[in-house]
Amino acid sequence: MCRLVIIAISLRLSILIMASINVLTINRQPENEVDLVKIVEEARSYFPRETWNAIIYLGKLRLNHDVKITIHQKSFGALLFEAVLQKIEKIKDSDRLVSLLIGITPDPIVALYHFFDGKNFKKTFYLVHDYVTEKVGIVSLFHLNERISAKVMAHGLGHNRGLRHHVKPIDLMCSELLRIPKLQVDGFCKVCWQMLTKTQMDTEHSSLE
Repeated sequence: MCRLVIIAISLRLSILIMASINVLTINRQPENEVDLVKIVEEARSYFPRETWNAIIYLGKLRLNHDVKITIHQKSFGALLFEAVLQKIEKIKDSDRLVSLLIGITPDPIVALYHFFDGKNFKKTFYLVHDYVTEKVGIVSLFHLNERISAKVMAHGLGHNRGLRHHVKPIDLMCSELLRIPKLQVDGFCKVCWQMLTKTQMDTEHSSLE
């Protein structure tokens, strides 16, 4: 009985650690799909090697823009965060995907907030570059170059592995990702990196048992 329990725990942890990354491109031209998958591959390489075992490209998703936004006097079509997230979650459930599903787009993704300024209710939009949970994720590469894109992707993947935002003084995981060339050296704060490596070591230990 004890051996069966150990095997069950080992299998569960192995599935968690060795999960795949399923990728959907959103509103992307076919000739650029390979570039997006390369960005995911680079982001994955920043983590311990055994964290994910594969990147699986599922295809392209076409979504109409929900709103128009203006940045530096230029107009852009944008996607609403909640609408995109609901679409990704629906695809994951309908396809019965076990591993992480991420939608990647070059378009801006915005979150809509309502607030009261003391006299009237108003609304404002905030750009969302990455939002990733244990099951699904959204990454917008709007106005990001290739190097920064891979690190923003890695920031989202970090949250998929249970790393949290640091509120004091800033999200250290994000700032370190953007500042340090190689995450294997200094990319995450010590607490985050220890969590990643400890999870890996615990899984290897359980498998040996």
